Amino acid sequence: MADINGNQLRYRLTGEGPLVVFGHGLLGRIEDLQRYFEGLDPLLAQVRLLAYDARGHGESGGPESPAAYTWETLGRDMSSMIGFAGRERAIVGGVSMGAASAIWLAVERPERVKALVAMMPPPLGFPAMRTPGEQRAITALDFLASAVENYGIETAIEVVKAVPGFGADAGDADERAAWLRSQNPLTLKYAIRGLIDATPHDPECYSRIKVPTIVFGHEGDDLHPMRAAKLLADRVPGSHLLEGPTADYWMTHKDEVLRELEGFLARVG
Repeated sequence: MADINGNQLRYRLTGEGPLVVFGHGLLGRIEDLQRYFEGLDPLLAQVRLLAYDARGHGESGGPESPAAYTWETLGRDMSSMIGFAGRERAIVGGVSMGAASAIWLAVERPERVKALVAMMPPPLGFPAMRTPGEQRAITALDFLASAVENYGIETAIEVVKAVPGFGADAGDADERAAWLRSQNPLTLKYAIRGLIDATPHDPECYSRIKVPTIVFGHEGDDLHPMRAAKLLADRVPGSHLLEGPTADYWMTHKDEVLRELEGFLARVG
């Protein structure tokens, strides 16, 4: 555990080489990153990887207020993690929420960032830029947070299980319900609401990112829309955008991910 900005955050630090600080997604934890890094052992042998449970997630502590969960607070936590590892700068990145945290850091604290890896960023930009599908996905998250806040986790689970599409079948719905029960209560009560209400960056700010940047996006996922990946890549000078044709593309093509990230590390030096 590390004391980061007044909160106890669980972390894992492994390997030798350039420091990489990498964040998981909303409703995630350190262990989720194993799915993304599985099969990337040759890459991990080249870096010193710091992964951590974000505030209010996994086994980490956090404030009991939605206002404490914003892209700024998450970005500042990532910056403090770099200092905790004893470095001034690091390659930063993440998946979904972790990607957005790293993007905030690259915009607002560029002196801390050596390079940026944004994997499947969440809906970036102003709310008016979101597609109807993106808005529905965000509304569903808001509904979940409201149900937990008003009725408690068990009643909330029964409510969301009745929503069409919660699970492909009864077994899938039960598995998802068990996953929700395993969540840090701070995530469900405060982090979701805080991030939904957080003020986003003006997309033009992304042009201030001057470090090597690679962006992974994929189609078919309203919580991680290709629109957002393109928005970021279009505005970051010299960035490299990789487009997956399906929502599971980067999970099922680890060899391609490995090649792209090894090439990226070589360019970063």
